[in-house]
Amino acid sequence: MRKKEFKDVPIRTIDHIINKEVSKFEIERLTGSIVGNQMIVAPHRHNFYHIMFVKNGVGEHSIDFKTYDIKPNSIFFVSPGQVHSLKASSNIEGYVISFDSAFYHLNDNFQKLLDYPFFHSINNTPVVRLKENDKKIVTAWEELFEEHKSKAKDNLLRALFEVLLIRVARVYQEPKTSNNPVYLTYQIRKLETLIDTHYKTHKKLEDYADLMHVSSKHLNSLCKKALNKTVINLIHERVLIEAKRLLLFTKNTVTEIAHELGFADTSYFMRFFKRHTSFTAEVFRNNAATKG
Repeated sequence: MRKKEFKDVPIRTIDHIINKEVSKFEIERLTGSIVGNQMIVAPHRHNFYHIMFVKNGVGEHSIDFKTYDIKPNSIFFVSPGQVHSLKASSNIEGYVISFDSAFYHLNDNFQKLLDYPFFHSINNTPVVRLKENDKKIVTAWEELFEEHKSKAKDNLLRALFEVLLIRVARVYQEPKTSNNPVYLTYQIRKLETLIDTHYKTHKKLEDYADLMHVSSKHLNSLCKKALNKTVINLIHERVLIEAKRLLLFTKNTVTEIAHELGFADTSYFMRFFKRHTSFTAEVFRNNAATKG
């Protein structure tokens, strides 16, 4: 009997946006599908980074089950794999950046993307609210758009883009790790990135200690100091996020989802989900369908 194909959450690939072979970067004016007096974007995820700057307009932006108000002068960050959707007023204005890590890291290294707290973190907010005196950030968006429109070379776009990210990072409010040393902050972001990559197959503290070339005790100590959580807490949080995504945005059975997430035993997955959410997987899915 042929195995049923697993249906994932709809994924938008960067190749559908940008027809370039090496590195990919695009900045566009903020537009969407207008329904009545709203711009509506259905739940989906990307295989690339997505940054949205709302200069004018209001609405709601959902990123991994948390809903954030869309207000003027707001910047939203969506990392690869995250599920997001939005409803906004039809007069919304701003810019949207799409890029892959190859664009940013060409002539650079992996560590630098981890320097930014708004990427790859399930513990930090993905929103930046600009203030009246943050005009240089708005100017950076406009300059980047104009240079891209004039078909500037990648090295100039990359430099302008990094200036934009640095300026945003300066005003970003990072409540949980802002008082931690740079080394500790970087190690936690590296850990989160590794968990994001391997959570389906690596579910033990020792797995990530080996990947980071530190002892299990030391890694857990770093995690507790930075976030007041254990490494296992972070792994479970990541598994739960994906479980919720698949329950809400696909029609796969609970058994299929359990297998996709690396659980050999469906009943163990069901106990895991209920222990962390107080709901069975079926109830969680049905409640969401009723509300929708």
